[in-house]
Amino acid sequence: MNLRRIFKTLFTNFLGQGVTIISQLIVPPLFLRSYSNGIMVYGEWIALSAAVSYLGTLNYGIQNYSNNQMSILYNSGDIEGAKNVQGAALRLLVGFFTLFAIAGLIVFVLPISSYLNLKIENPFQNALALYLLILQIALNMLFSLMTNSYMVVGQLHRGNYWASAQRLFSILCIALTVKMHGSFPAVAGAQLGAFFIFLILVMIDMRRNAPILLPSLRYGSMEHVRAIIKPSGHFLLIAMAGFLTWQGPIIIIQRTLGPAAVAVFALVRVVFQMARQILSIASSTISQDITMLFGKRDWNALHKLYDLSERVVLFLTPIVTIGSFLMCPFLFTVWLHKRNLYDPKLCFLMAIVSAVLGIKEHKTQFQSSSNKHERFAVFSVLGYLIMLGVSLPIMRMYSLTGFILCWLIWEIIQTYAVVRFNEDIFPAEYKVSLQPITRLAIFMSVAFALSFYPSKLEVNWSLPAVVGFSFATVLLFAAAAYAYFGIGELKDILQQRLRNRFLKTRSA
Repeated sequence: MNLRRIFKTLFTNFLGQGVTIISQLIVPPLFLRSYSNGIMVYGEWIALSAAVSYLGTLNYGIQNYSNNQMSILYNSGDIEGAKNVQGAALRLLVGFFTLFAIAGLIVFVLPISSYLNLKIENPFQNALALYLLILQIALNMLFSLMTNSYMVVGQLHRGNYWASAQRLFSILCIALTVKMHGSFPAVAGAQLGAFFIFLILVMIDMRRNAPILLPSLRYGSMEHVRAIIKPSGHFLLIAMAGFLTWQGPIIIIQRTLGPAAVAVFALVRVVFQMARQILSIASSTISQDITMLFGKRDWNALHKLYDLSERVVLFLTPIVTIGSFLMCPFLFTVWLHKRNLYDPKLCFLMAIVSAVLGIKEHKTQFQSSSNKHERFAVFSVLGYLIMLGVSLPIMRMYSLTGFILCWLIWEIIQTYAVVRFNEDIFPAEYKVSLQPITRLAIFMSVAFALSFYPSKLEVNWSLPAVVGFSFATVLLFAAAAYAYFGIGELKDILQQRLRNRFLKTRSA
């Protein structure tokens, strides 16, 4: 493990997640306040965006596999092979952009408004917004390939800076457009323009600072393109599972329960997504080192990284999950000015889902970063299809509560499976145990049991009382988790590493 590289990536991940949280804090309230029927407008915008988000799954497959494979080849000394993989990925993405730009015109003849039950804008405006979103997704494919390719030379933090800057600029453009009561096409156009500007800026930066990373169609023959399609396809399945997780429910809820239910579900989910960004940072920060260690076949270091990072995620899970759950009345009041949207039961179930997701996403990071993701990809996408199918009749009977329960059951099953799949990454002598997750399940069961009744009482508490109780409870759980998950041992290891590095620097 390279601690300096990890800390640089950690900082940029914090920055990136901070930008994401800014987006989640600014955009929903702006929609709610800038339009007379804000909750309906926001619900329809979410549904419209979800209708094409699945196209981005193509990028996830190609970009993740190609950047991982480039890093593995580059760090093993095969620079020509790395460039060929990158060139093949570029050919595929340019082809997708052209296909999207031409085939996407079909939205102007499809009954989009009728299918998605959209009533705020007229059919042409909805179709135009959808087409601009399609172009944005296509452009994002090229942008993501470039920013993530910095990982090849151990400078993923630099690519993360560019990605964060683009997202921040895009947020500002969206916020300004919504503040001016812009139409859906105007909001989509603002996002598209932000991607185009930063694509040019990243290419200029690569030419000046890392020309080896600048992609070129001179590399990567059609044979190389065919070679990356199958493994990229497995990443595509994982991304498709992500679409079924995050966007599929939006479309189903929109058609079954309407835009008001979509808005409530999306807002509750956003609260816990913001909190889970901390867990995502802990997982994504080590992705670069996972790929490099796997490429070098350094199993001791990789297994140690698996163990230490797992402890961090287990320690943080009860803190961020219980904390965000108990803070929900405060967030709905101060953030959205709609305390009446707070539903303790929905927030309680979403908090449990969020905790399970945090663990699962950490485990899948090792598979996606080592290109050992085939079994999980197939299992995941089939499972989500079954889950959504089962949730339809249950949702009609029990509304959003029924859907979230179906989602929770599937995530628990999937988390168990992904731990078993991680055994494929290591040689047989390196064991991957379920015991840490079992310990977390026991801890979280007690924590949620102690938190549920106070969460119902919080509806009538003052905001200072909500904040004070939430912080006191989180501190109590943090102290218990610190001892329960052995974080003291991890602290000692990191201190020793930093002390050794300091002594080497002084002696030099």
